[in-house]
Amino acid sequence: MTSDEVWEARRTSFGSGAANYAAGRPGYPREVVEACLPRGAGRVLDLAAGTGPLTTALLELGLSVVAVEPLDDMRAFVPAAAEAIAGTAEQIPLPDESVDAVFVGQAWHWFDVPKAVAECARVLRPGGTLNPMWNLLDASDPLSLRLSDIAMVDQCSARMLDNPNPPFAANDLFSTPRRTLTRYRLGYTWERVEAFIRSTSVMILAGDDQRDRVLTEAREAMPDGEFELSFICEAWSATKLQGTRQ
Repeated sequence: MTSDEVWEARRTSFGSGAANYAAGRPGYPREVVEACLPRGAGRVLDLAAGTGPLTTALLELGLSVVAVEPLDDMRAFVPAAAEAIAGTAEQIPLPDESVDAVFVGQAWHWFDVPKAVAECARVLRPGGTLNPMWNLLDASDPLSLRLSDIAMVDQCSARMLDNPNPPFAANDLFSTPRRTLTRYRLGYTWERVEAFIRSTSVMILAGDDQRDRVLTEAREAMPDGEFELSFICEAWSATKLQGTRQ
């Protein structure tokens, strides 16, 4: 396959791994989500919501949440308290200026960015915020680094945080994005780690032999019982400028 075909296959692969995604993926720290909200926010959008780990964090803050997700199998796991609808970042099925913030967890890199930026600006009220964020395995923690080396190289902080550029270029729609990095720890068991590994696009598309080798090596590297993994949440936040027109 060409690089474009590989990218498209990975981008659309997650539906078959939805149950593993729901079981294995980390959530998002409350303090990160709160810091990205504009004052007085009430209704927010979780764009490319997946199975809803970021939706859950937003609901816990008492917000009204619209979760837009293109894959039926993923959207089925979104918490019932949210309004879950089919749609994409390039064609958001919401009216103009209808939400106070747009959140994107672990998905911005799959978007057609110029189209997504324009659509996010369209659905945001002036003064609303656009907030792409990623959970990365913390390379300063030996166990998290070992897991990333074995199974998730492209989710390691050592690889992903060396680029200080924002995920979209400065433009006349948004303020300059600001970046925050938040380290946190989460409890895991081998079963949850296995689900985490199986939820990645690389492992979903891998052959059985490759997947089995990775899982065997990871199992040997992880402790028995309950243990903690260290993550870094990289969050970017930009404010829609007053008076922007689409």
